[in-house]
Parts: sequence; structure tokens; C-alpha cells
Amino acid sequence: MRYLFILILLTVPPLSAQERIVSAGGTLTEIIFALDKQDTLVAVDQSSLYPKQATQLDQIGYYRDLAAEGVLSVRPTKLLALEGAGRAQALAQIEATGVELIHYKKPNSINDLLNLVKRLGKDLNANDKAQVLIAQIKNSLPPKASIETHSALFLLSANERGLVAAGTDTVADLLLDYAGVTNLGATHKGFKVINNEVLAVKQPDFLIAPAHVVYSLGGKEAFCNQPTLRLLTAAKQCRLLVMDSLLSLGMSPRIATGIKELSDYKATL
Repeated sequence: MRYLFILILLTVPPLSAQERIVSAGGTLTEIIFALDKQDTLVAVDQSSLYPKQATQLDQIGYYRDLAAEGVLSVRPTKLLALEGAGRAQALAQIEATGVELIHYKKPNSINDLLNLVKRLGKDLNANDKAQVLIAQIKNSLPPKASIETHSALFLLSANERGLVAAGTDTVADLLLDYAGVTNLGATHKGFKVINNEVLAVKQPDFLIAPAHVVYSLGGKEAFCNQPTLRLLTAAKQCRLLVMDSLLSLGMSPRIATGIKELSDYKATL
């Protein structure tokens, strides 16, 4: 009864009120800003790190672990949820109050990204801007490198539990493919623990890691000095490319920027 009373208190505004949107997923938030519809946003989740203005909005926690109370406290009319967002029970509680819940598939390819932009454009009444953004993304993409000249390993974590590396069907793998870099984690799908003794034989030319992982360990030097990386020459020489977390883990309209960062870093080796 107490929880029901809380939900009643947190009823959403009437339909005639201005749209109040909560975005649960950094990829969604970035596209919303790119479509110039940020004026409808009242809150975002913790993965919404770009653009900087997004970080100044109210926060509702991490999109994979949403709480109904946190979302409802900002009195939304809509919750846009990226695949994997929230627990089913929390999402059901939010929807039961009258909030419109819209789910979006997590993009894992360029075509997925373009389709997501198109759908958000339709849902946000920004079809024309969506078409412009789609054209911009297409035009920004460089041709894929014709040959692979270097090898790399994208690490989501490097600690006493082992090395968790990006395999196929990840944004990191797509970026490496475009840049002409062999992904040494491509022996598996998604993010999985990889045998560092096998890597000691293959020896990646360089390492890549998302910024939030690197800085949570104390920075580049601290990351490279992780005991689990001791067999890798790239770690000993700290050949580490630190990438924007959203850019390297989620499909973004800035996909070409990620490809360029990789290509530019490769050119320095």
C-alpha cells in the first residue's frame, strides 16, 4: 500500500502538458541532441555523457538498473529505453503510472545506427532532421582500410579476475575493422575473458580501453601496470589508446570520429 501511495503521488502531467522525456541510454541521448530535440529532455541516465549539456540534466541512475521512484520523480510523459535498460518489474511500475515506454534495439552495425536515427526522428517528430543526420553519418564514414597492418586488443577490464576483451558483434570490432586493425579478441562474440598467455604469443601492437575503465584504475600508467597485462609488450611500453567510453562501446553519430582516432593512433606506431 505504501508503494502504491508513492506511485499515486508521482502521477505524470496531463497529456496537454509539454512533453517530458527521460532517455535511458547514452546512444539515445546523443541522437536526441543531434536531432535538436533536447528541449524535451528532463532527465538522462549515467551513460549519457555526450554532449556535455546532457550531463547537466537530472540523473536517473544507470540505464541497466533503473528504479521506478527515480524515473517518476522527474514526472516524465515518456521513457525512451535502450535495449537492456532497467529491470522488467521497474519498467512495468513506471508504465503503470501512464508513462509511455518506448523500447529501442541496441545498434551493433552502421545500418542499425541509421535505422535507430530514423525511428527516433519519427517518434520525436523530427523526420527531416533525422534524414539530414543519416546523410551526415553516411558521408562522414571513411572507406574501410584495404589491409590490416596492425593488431590490437580492446579491453573492458584488466584486473585480478582476468582480461575481458571485445570480440565480434561489438562496436570496438567494427571500429577496428574500418581502421585496418586485426582484433585479437575476435575469437569470441561479445565481451568475454581472454587467455592472456595466448596473447603473450600473439602480442598485440597496442591496447585500447574506454576512458571510464582507465581512469577508474588511476590513469594510463596504472592501467598498463595491471598484473594481468605483465606478459604484453604493449602494456610494458604503455601503448594504450584511451577512447571516449560512449564512442567505443555504443554506436554513435560520431562513429567516424572513433574510426579516425584509431587510424591516427595506428599511424604513430
